[in-house]
Amino acid sequence: MLSDAHTSAPGANIHENHLCDYEDATGIRCTEWGCYGFEESKAIALWYCRKHQPLNYKGLPRHGA
Repeated sequence: MLSDAHTSAPGANIHENHLCDYEDATGIRCTEWGCYGFEESKAIALWYCRKHQPLNYKGLPRHGA
């Protein structure tokens, strides 16, 4: 019988849904899938949809530019 001792912590393989982090001037958040992740720090990642991804992020052009 195989042991579960070699597996990672419970919940480590759960897929997270990342919605777009864009918020307009009235405070309404975008409800599209955030397919482009941008790491602000090791603990914080911001996610944006195709429409709201930054034009320039940390000196790099947007995806597909």
